[in-house]
Amino acid sequence: MSKHRELFGNAAAAVASSVAWGQETSSVKLDRIAVMSSTFAPLLKGMARPGNPRATVDLMDLAGMVAERFGIHRVEFQQSDFPSTEPAYFEAFRKHMKSTDSQVSQISLEFANLNVSSPDQVIRLETIELTRRWIDYAAALGCPRVMVNQGDLAPAVRESAVATLKTINRYATAKNIAVVIGNRPHDVPWDVLVDVVRQSGIRMDPNSGNFADSQSRVAALAAMYPLTAGNSHIQHVPQKFDTAEAIRIAKQAGYQGIFTIETVPANGRDPAAAVHGVLDVLLPNI
Repeated sequence: MSKHRELFGNAAAAVASSVAWGQETSSVKLDRIAVMSSTFAPLLKGMARPGNPRATVDLMDLAGMVAERFGIHRVEFQQSDFPSTEPAYFEAFRKHMKSTDSQVSQISLEFANLNVSSPDQVIRLETIELTRRWIDYAAALGCPRVMVNQGDLAPAVRESAVATLKTINRYATAKNIAVVIGNRPHDVPWDVLVDVVRQSGIRMDPNSGNFADSQSRVAALAAMYPLTAGNSHIQHVPQKFDTAEAIRIAKQAGYQGIFTIETVPANGRDPAAAVHGVLDVLLPNI
């Protein structure tokens, strides 16, 4: 048994038997699925709580682990995951990803209080500068998208936020990188997000679980999916939302991009079990 299989344990071993992966179309479907690195935080060195005996996986080995256990070859990372931003490290990381036929599908950027909605011009300029740096890093890693934190997009700052996003997007476009924003839990009305995306020229990353209610979710997803850059976060929250419904809305909008599995490790739950639960819904419906 490989070290990857040992880390995932029995929950992951059940995946292949309970999902119809042997079908001829399964590889095509799996090519449309990614997973967030944060799903595996309990296993990753430097990301788990001190003293956790399971935190033995180096970030560079994560894609290989995911590819071996799930047949998924796309991983979305947080910028804070990377222990180094030196060119040599990114070159080694890209080569390691290539060795497992994997790709950094997106990098999510979180810069604490730095975001495009700041009323302080200096902070907005710092946001631009730091985002440009990570756009360069994304290009070095062969990553096609970066997700930025749009902040609150309050009416008083919306015009300057749009202008800031336009500046960031011009730089990214020159590097062949897409800039996206996503709907976060109840922070900005979805119609405001859609309007800002259209005004600024950036793209949308719909998140199926980050809505207040089902009614607003249906309307929002229908408007958001035509504005994507080929990535959408999928959460399976069956007690609140119908995950299959979100996938149907995406299909109706003509979406042919990636569904990135987003789960939150909780109370020692095996990360593989969480991924398994989303795959059980994704694979039959995409």
